[in-house]
Amino acid sequence: MIRMAEKKDIKELCDLIWIVLKDMELPILNELPEESLKKLMQEAMLNEHYRYGYRNGIVCVRDNQLAGVCFGYKGELEPIIDQPLIKIMEELNFKTRLLFTDEETQSGEWYLDTLVTAPNFRRQGVALELLSALPDFVKKQGETIISLNCDQDNESAKQLYEKMGYRKVGERTIIEHRYSHMQYTIK
Repeated sequence: MIRMAEKKDIKELCDLIWIVLKDMELPILNELPEESLKKLMQEAMLNEHYRYGYRNGIVCVRDNQLAGVCFGYKGELEPIIDQPLIKIMEELNFKTRLLFTDEETQSGEWYLDTLVTAPNFRRQGVALELLSALPDFVKKQGETIISLNCDQDNESAKQLYEKMGYRKVGERTIIEHRYSHMQYTIK
């Protein structure tokens, strides 16, 4: 079942996001203890203007468990999308550092920031189910183009996105990793 993420999901959502953040080798993960950063993120997730605000997430539920989640936002929001987390870090006197410093999207796109499947639900069609639900969600936000960045070393993800109709339109470097910037036009 696909549904909007809810406030009660925040801890599980944070754990799923953490899988992706570790894979991306973000420098901030080496600067703060994991539990401290997760606590800060969970507080920021209450804010709908945050990259991972729970209201920006769609979840797949299987067997009463979160099987996967995707988060995204309108491209023009990228310059301010992490402000809720930064504000919390500043209020608690943490050394402020952006999670992401490289451009990931642009105005005119709805950017699929994160798509992750829980380890025990992998290879069961969860990502496909989430991707299939995205166009309706994005249309309601007034956008017609969904974009994402696919790690160039992740051939299986690339094949899934192409199967769903995404096409490579460029390349980006994000935290020293090469990504294919892909778009899907909603019909």
